[in-house]
Amino acid sequence: MKNRVILVVLFLTSGVYLLGQNKPFPQNVDYPYGYQTSVISAIDMQIAYERWKKLYLKSCDEMYRVCNDDTTITISEGIGYGMLLTAYFGERERFDRLFDFYKSKRTSKAHNLMAWQVTRTGIKDSGSATDGDIDVAFALIVAHYQWGGDYLTEADSILTILKDNYFVDTCSDGIYVMKPGGHWGGCDVTDLSYYTPAYFRVFAEATGNAFWDDVADDAYIILNNGANVTTGLVPDWQSYDGVPGGTSNWKWLDYYRYDACRVPWRMALDYIWNGDSKAQSWCVKISKFANSLGAANIVDGYELDGMPHENAKYNNSPFVGGFAVGGMSYSQAMVDSFASRLLYLDGVGWDDQYFNLSLRCLYMLVLTGNFWEPGATSDHMNWTD
Repeated sequence: MKNRVILVVLFLTSGVYLLGQNKPFPQNVDYPYGYQTSVISAIDMQIAYERWKKLYLKSCDEMYRVCNDDTTITISEGIGYGMLLTAYFGERERFDRLFDFYKSKRTSKAHNLMAWQVTRTGIKDSGSATDGDIDVAFALIVAHYQWGGDYLTEADSILTILKDNYFVDTCSDGIYVMKPGGHWGGCDVTDLSYYTPAYFRVFAEATGNAFWDDVADDAYIILNNGANVTTGLVPDWQSYDGVPGGTSNWKWLDYYRYDACRVPWRMALDYIWNGDSKAQSWCVKISKFANSLGAANIVDGYELDGMPHENAKYNNSPFVGGFAVGGMSYSQAMVDSFASRLLYLDGVGWDDQYFNLSLRCLYMLVLTGNFWEPGATSDHMNWTD
């Protein structure tokens, strides 16, 4: 209790969180659509974020990196999560130094984006992982609205590479399908947790390029191709036309696991920010499934028909929190119930692992109105704002 009181006092009195920011934490904005929760307080979020920083944000040669549970390893996904968190919590120095680390690990195999798995001093796999790059590009746009500066130019550079190298339009009816990396996947195998339509709409507005709106719209075709008609559950990996595990020679994970658990978060943003009916329809379906089980009974893996997978054993933040965010399209009662469970899980068992804690912090921001949409109050964004 003493440490909690000290943290509260520091949070409320420190000028660090307010200095030079346009949107200091907490914002607690009212999203245009859906349900939010007051179950989670700003102090709850700050405590979780401070723990995340202590465990996973590591100083590295005048830069910062986000380490994995194996503290020698950093993946591009982690840098994306770190840049989102530091942008929304308003810590510019840490944000800038995380981006410096991202830039220091660029490779030609990743098309001059960050290699997806690295160490402090080297590179373990020089290929790319598209979800990390998309989160980084979006975080840079958030940073522009938070602090100004040259962040939009940096975002544009990443988005240009992604557009030119990471999307294919050779699938049926010219559907845009995201490659998981620059040298593999696409129509035969893709990952729905790499698609965030609300981000893509921000990209379209910021760049003036309607390509990103098309990518956002096509994401729902791929989503509905793979979703179970009753539960809404989607597999970790699928082909663009909905074959679980994909149609490549290598069979990828074909049930709702640690990639797919992020999809409700990724899709719900397009409803709570933009009122997209396709996002709402799918989120309502999967929320009805989750709500019928109850937050305390959620496990970390499901067959698409809703049966728990034989390997599922944990009730944890990635799954409970993901369903909580999806529930923002469904009902206030569900949002509050699942948010309460998310708070209960704070520090329980394995829930402080890198992936779990990172997502818990991000989910909390969304649930409370603190994952605000960049540019939402302006008539138009452009690269010279």
